[in-house]
Amino acid sequence: MSEQINEIVYLGGEVAKSLGIARSSLTKYCIALENKDYKFIRGSNNSRAFRSKDILLLQRMKDLVQDKSMTMETAVNVVLSMLPEEERTGAVLEENKVIPQENQSEEQKENNQLSVLMDKLEYIEEISDRLNSMEKELKDIKTQNKILQDQNEELKTNVETSSNKRDENLLSLIREVQDTKKMIAAAQEKKWWEFWKS
Repeated sequence: MSEQINEIVYLGGEVAKSLGIARSSLTKYCIALENKDYKFIRGSNNSRAFRSKDILLLQRMKDLVQDKSMTMETAVNVVLSMLPEEERTGAVLEENKVIPQENQSEEQKENNQLSVLMDKLEYIEEISDRLNSMEKELKDIKTQNKILQDQNEELKTNVETSSNKRDENLLSLIREVQDTKKMIAAAQEKKWWEFWKS
């Protein structure tokens, strides 16, 4: 057996968290690498387990995609070109082979079931976190919407009040102008009348 049997492996949720990416992004990276014949360790439930070198490879990919704005395909080609030839195609290791269910011990079966359960729990937790985040964002949007509606109502009231005041001032000015014209006309009429009297 290979010495890699004793190597520590990590689950997808742990790796995604350590890389600071979503589980779905990790899956995309893995599929892109597997499409180029890179092999990950697979458990009996066919879930991926990640060695330190896999995590390093995924970190490089993340840096290229997110920081250098490379396409996924280019990033995969770059990171795989850095690996020695034997690691690119990664022959399936003995410990990666799926053990038929009937040949497994009770402990192995329980471990496999536990691993599947843990993966499902991690996935549910991720979905729950996303839902909580979306719920908070929705709450914030509703609060902002309410503030905007209140401001809009206040602005509408101010515009109406301002418009009414303007109309009142305009009418008042028109009346004053008319009254002034009447007074001027009355004064001129009186002068003309007095003029003819004398």
